[in-house]
Formats: sequence, C-alpha cells, structure tokens
Amino acid sequence: MKLKNTLLLLLLAMGAFAFIWFYERHQQSTRDEAEDGTLVAKFDRDKVQAIDLRSPEGKMELRKDAQGRWQIVAPIEDRADAMTIAQLFTEAESLRYVARIDEDGKSVGKERLKEYGLAETNTRLKLAGPEKTVEIQWGKDAATEGRQYIRLDGSPAVYVVGGPLKATVTKRLDEFRDKRLSDVNAAVVNKVTIQTSAGEIEMRRDESNHWSLLKPLKARGDDARIGDLISRAAGARVESFVGDAANLSAYGLQEPRVTVSLYSEEQEPVRLLLGTNPKDEKEKGRTYAKLSTRQAVVLLPKAIESLIATKPNDLRDRRLTRVEADIVDRVTVEGPDGGKIVLARRGESWVRKVGAKDLPVNAAMASYAAGPFLDQQVAEFVADVATDLPKYGLDRPAVKVTASSYASENTAETTAGEKPIVTVLLGRIEGDKVFAKLDDEPFIVALPVAALDALPTELLAWQPLEIFQTEAAAIVALEVARTGQPTVSLVLDLEKKWKLAKGDGAVNQIHVGSLLNTLARLRAARWVGATAPEHGLEKPSITVSYRTAAGATGRLKVGAATADEMWFASAEALTGTFAMNAPDKSALELALMDKAAPPVVGTAPGTAAAGSALPPPVIPAPVQEAPAEAAKPPTPTEAPAQPAKPPRP
Repeated sequence: MKLKNTLLLLLLAMGAFAFIWFYERHQQSTRDEAEDGTLVAKFDRDKVQAIDLRSPEGKMELRKDAQGRWQIVAPIEDRADAMTIAQLFTEAESLRYVARIDEDGKSVGKERLKEYGLAETNTRLKLAGPEKTVEIQWGKDAATEGRQYIRLDGSPAVYVVGGPLKATVTKRLDEFRDKRLSDVNAAVVNKVTIQTSAGEIEMRRDESNHWSLLKPLKARGDDARIGDLISRAAGARVESFVGDAANLSAYGLQEPRVTVSLYSEEQEPVRLLLGTNPKDEKEKGRTYAKLSTRQAVVLLPKAIESLIATKPNDLRDRRLTRVEADIVDRVTVEGPDGGKIVLARRGESWVRKVGAKDLPVNAAMASYAAGPFLDQQVAEFVADVATDLPKYGLDRPAVKVTASSYASENTAETTAGEKPIVTVLLGRIEGDKVFAKLDDEPFIVALPVAALDALPTELLAWQPLEIFQTEAAAIVALEVARTGQPTVSLVLDLEKKWKLAKGDGAVNQIHVGSLLNTLARLRAARWVGATAPEHGLEKPSITVSYRTAAGATGRLKVGAATADEMWFASAEALTGTFAMNAPDKSALELALMDKAAPPVVGTAPGTAAAGSALPPPVIPAPVQEAPAEAAKPPTPTEAPAQPAKPPRP
C-alpha cells in the first residue's frame, strides 16, 4: 500500500508540473502575440535600400551603396552617420500604438484625417526595399503629452503612438551626416605625404610593416608616431559643417597651410587640406578643413594644427637600432686600443669567449649589451651627414659594439659562423651626452652618457658580481683581522659550535653566523678596475679568511670608502677591486666575542696588522673528521648596530 500511495503522489506531482509548464508557456505566447499585435510597422532592416525623410526641416534622401554603407544623396551628397541610421531603424521597429482609431474597419474619412492633422502631413518616414515599402505619416500631437497621431500609408486606421522616432525623423540634415572626417582604414595606408610652406615630408611602409622617411631625408621612421599622425588626419571628428567648396579661398583652402595625403592600394589618395582659423569669436580654436572625398568645408578642433608643426625629426625612429634582442647571439665590445670582449649566448645566460673557452661574465651587463643598449632612445639627432667624424670623436671611437647572430652549422638559410647585424660607434662625451653612429647609417646622434658607462672596455669590469663560490655551512675555520683589534681565529667543533682556535672565550654564535652568510652571498655592487693605492687595500681595515672542510680557502680585504658611500674591496683569486655595499661591511664588523678575546699567541692586543701574512687557521683533529655539509649557522634575530658613516676619500 505504501508503494502504491507513493507512486500515486508522484504521478499527481508530475501532472501538476506539466499543467503549470504548459499554462505558463501558453500565457507567455499570448503576451508575445499581444505585444506583436501593437507593433505599427514590421520590416527587415537588412532589406531596406532607401530611406526618405520629410519634416519641417526639409526633405532628405538616403541610399545604401554597393558596400552596404548609407549615403545621403539629397539635398546634398555625403556619408551618412551609421549610428543615427541604426537608431532610426531601432525606433521604427519598436514603434507601438497605445490606441487604434478606425470606422468599422474602413479608412478614416478625410474630415477625421484633417482633425488628426493627417490630411496634409509634412512629417513622413519612408523605408523602401525590393519587396516591401513602409511609410509612416505624423499628424498632430495627441491630448496625452509625448504622443502623436500617425497613419501608415495604405492602412485604414489612425494610431496614437509615443516614443522618440518622430524626434529622430525631424533631426536636421547635419545630424544625419557622418561626423568622422574620413572613412579611411589607417591599417591599409602605406604611404603618407605632408606638404607645407617649409617643404614636403614623405613616408612609406615597407614589407616588414615598418615605416621609413624618404623625403627630405632617408631614415628609419617611428612606427608609433607615424601611425598616430595617420589616425589624427583620418580619424578627426567634425565640429560642424560650414558649407560647400565653391569658395575655398574664403576659408584659406585655395592655398592650404598643410596638405596631408594618405595612400593605399584599395582606393585613390585621400587628401586633407587645412586652412585658416575662423574670425568669429564663437568658433575660436577651430580650423577650416576640406577632405578630397567630401564636398563640404568643415570645422575641426584646433588640435589638428599639430600636423602643420610636424618636422621630419618628429617622425624619425628614436631607437638607436631596430634590432630585436632575441636574434642577437653574440656581442663584441672593442676599445680604442683594439682589445675585444666577446660575449656569447648560452641558452638563457651569457659567457665570455676567450678562444674556445667559455668564461663566467656579468650576466646583467651582457644582457644589457644585447638588448636595452641597442633599443635605447636617442637623446638628439645631431647631424644628418657624417662629414666631420673627428669633431665627434667617431674617427677613433671610444667603444665599438657589434651585435651578431651566430649559426653553429650550415642550414638551408644560413652558413655556419658569425653574421654581424649592426655596429654602434661611441665617440666623444659632451656634458651628459655621448656622440654615436651606426656603421650603416650616415647620421650622428647623441645618447645619454650612461650608455657608454655601462659598456666598459676593461676585462675586469665584466667579471661576475658573485665573489665567493661557497656556502656558509661548508666553512669550518674563520679568521678575522681588524685594524686596532686583536685577530680572532675560530673553528667549528664537533657540536657545530664556533669556538676560539686557541684559548678560551665566549663566541657570539649569532654574529659569526651573520658574518658567514654575508661572505657566502657576497656580491659586488660593481667592479671598479685594477687595484690602485687610493683603494686602501695595501693596509686593509678588515681582512677575513676562511677554510672549508674540503680544504678550499678564501680571503676578503676591505679598504677605503668610495665616493658613493660604499667600500673598496678585493678577494683572493679575483683580479681587481670591487665596490662593496655598506650593509655588507657592517656585517663584517660585528663583535664575534661576547667578551674581550685573549690575544693570539705571538700577537699583542691591538697590534695585529690587517692584511699582514697570517698563519693558516688551526683546525683541531676532531674537526677535520666533521662532514663537509655542516649545519648552517643560526640567523641573527636582531639587526646589528650600524657603524658610523665612513668619510669620503
């Protein structure tokens, strides 16, 4: 019985659901039919080929051309505004009546039509197509505000309607005209000329889609700037339509101040003429203009006059080269003495080539030379003809940079070996600029002097910034000598704690760990060059020596302060001096003992000469058996006190 009751209830529920679904569907369909029944006119906008408008403003005729674009053909010829036409169609499609007046299905008599203002109406909309024509006629306003009497041509009834369609139909002619100055597709323009009283500028787009200047000089064009110029000329918005072109001289267009011509393979050249500015105070800030494909003289915003002030250098490519970084495989940097630094790409990194050897190199500098340096912006175009190279120091360049591609083997497209792409010559420095020239271009330009500073010709400057290739946990012996302080020699015991190599004393484990971490991650801020007396490294203020369990050793010396608040330093097995950051030096100055450490045998307190020959750290026998992967010292929990700022040298 329970199963039977359950099935019965289920069937009842399904029946109720089906009834509700069919009822709602029927009700929805009924509502749709009712709404459709109040539509005044039904038509397919895609099949409409002609639009005729009549209003107190006058008559207007529009026709669709072969490309499906709407054109005004009377009372003038011009492009129609696509948005306004779309709005007209939408309002006509959705026009509904709120009341219908007829006489038993017969046409409303003439007297009644006069009463509604429909006997001789002067406001009409006619939509004509090959299969159907719809004409809507407007009469008087109805008693209810915002509603009017209308009649469809051929319909027996008079309707009362509301909505914005009448306001659209009665718009002025200019409101139906396209406010876009031109319909030129900027993407297909492949040639541009600008003619002014100062001369002619000619630009052309090549097969690689880059622009070049052809007049008054041949140079690489700035793709973005030329594209913007085309957009300004072709995409300007019309402020107002002035009149026809019967009297161009009245607008300064007989001899225009500028003529911009846009060429493409799709159509005849389109020319924009810019004339004078209106004298009327109301039109102040505008410019008279005429487009070759439109009859009317128009007023454009005065911003269009920026075209008049355009100079050739405004349109030149301000990038030093047009080389893409991803095709550069090798970079050669040469100094005036003929020395070469050859950089080669290895996967995602760079190495320095010395014969067949690959040596480490400063990766950031190598990446800069192969990318940002070649792509940087020119500060100034100095000369268009390189007739006086000595004047700019380019007869004997301070630096010569050659970017090349490299093929390791012959292919169908390339032969094995190095293929130069571009060579940049860097010459004399003047103020904050350095003169430069490409080997395959006649122009002399100026670059920021930092471009030269970032490409040194000394080998030392190209060394990697990483100083020590070790890990803090691998160090088992440490010796720190500081001017005016006893030398401290430490070793790691079996419990992985630091203690004095000789004697007793409480070692600050946290400070030692911080010093070791600084050594392991030490990076040069930059390489200064060959070690010189002024670097203060003959008598260093700090000398740190270490030894790993595997027997590797290292030594760091810290000398005088640099002019930019860093410190000169050198490292064993590395040539030259580098600049060390002040925070790293501070870590090397941390107190390693919790109380004064006893002097090392044979060294009086306060007399240890920093940088003097030190005996190798003493490593007790038990420590020698400790594993190489010693535990990493703990990280300090409090920042050490910063030392006083060193005096500038």
